[in-house]
Amino acid sequence: MAVGVAGLLALLPTIGDACSDVPDAVTVQPERVRAAIAPGSDVLIVGDSYTRGSGSYDGRHGWAQDIVAELGWDATIDGVGGSGYVSGAAARASSFTYGARLHAHRFLDPDLVLVQGSQNDWVQGADQDVLQGTVERALREARQQWPDAVVIAVGPSAPRPRAEATTDISAAVAAGARAAGVPYVDPLAGQWFTDANSPSFAAADGQHLNDAGYAYLADRVAGSVRSLAAPRPADQCR
Repeated sequence: MAVGVAGLLALLPTIGDACSDVPDAVTVQPERVRAAIAPGSDVLIVGDSYTRGSGSYDGRHGWAQDIVAELGWDATIDGVGGSGYVSGAAARASSFTYGARLHAHRFLDPDLVLVQGSQNDWVQGADQDVLQGTVERALREARQQWPDAVVIAVGPSAPRPRAEATTDISAAVAAGARAAGVPYVDPLAGQWFTDANSPSFAAADGQHLNDAGYAYLADRVAGSVRSLAAPRPADQCR
């Protein structure tokens, strides 16, 4: 299931030549990331229908299940369709926003926290400034709640042409994550889903991914977190 990631990663922080593209990148100690993503690590994944697995063969097997199997984690997977940092799913209930659900898991002791998505905030019609502030608060509180954990945000990852509607959302989440001191993995900026590969990876509704798409997304996220764990010179990305 390996997919090449060189030259296509778009994440904050990042490594290699891409550092020049993100001069204000957040940095995380690679040794902390290596420990957090090691096999057997306790991982919390909070996200939307992509984390739940909508569009897969059984509607319950998304990228989160794939990456957990690939990297050998012990994971708690919390995926709620229609949810986001601002959007609380179909009922718009505040208890289903990412911030509320992260807080609800406060009794866990994860090594790694992955927060995925935000494309449903477009459906909610969230103002960019409001979204950015909400992202910052949710991720900052997650860092405070789990000071020993590595917290990483993964942005919208829809296939094209749906991806075209998530540009402003991705920018707002990136800014919020940066303000909170959290690395941001940006599938949109990295062009993970293109006109060429989207037909093969999109589910029938064009809004979600199919099994192959989720496997691909899991592999790309895995490549990103491994890149964060790679040794690098102390002055890189500075």
